[in-house]
Amino acid sequence: MEGATKYYWLIKRAYSRGLGGLAKTALGYAKHGGGAECYRKDNVLFVVAEHARGETFFIYLIGDDDSLFEVYGVTGGHRGWTETYGWLRKGTWVLPILKYLRDLEAEIRRYDMDKAEAQRKKEAEVNRVIGVKVAEFNEKFREVSL
Repeated sequence: MEGATKYYWLIKRAYSRGLGGLAKTALGYAKHGGGAECYRKDNVLFVVAEHARGETFFIYLIGDDDSLFEVYGVTGGHRGWTETYGWLRKGTWVLPILKYLRDLEAEIRRYDMDKAEAQRKKEAEVNRVIGVKVAEFNEKFREVSL
């Protein structure tokens, strides 16, 4: 769904890596059903879900009494078929939320690169140890075959 898929996966990937200060919460389930996953960052709620035709993504601002004010969601099309997503209401929250999402994307990239580098180092060490063992056994068998 246009405007939903990128953010859906961004939030899911960030949470699965423990990034972005996201906390899973039950806020938002009443509006989106049990299949939704709701993630809170300070006073912002990100709701991700799926339906037969793809991913959905909503943003709510959370009031002091935990009331929800929807600011990002379906802006057009037919729900479940051709919906498009965007800002339903714009205010001073738009830029900080967009900055958070951009920063989150960069944080995920750094995390994945660091994890891949650590994996390469681990594999290099395993290969080094294997190389030492191979050399030891090659030497032993050379002695036997002489």
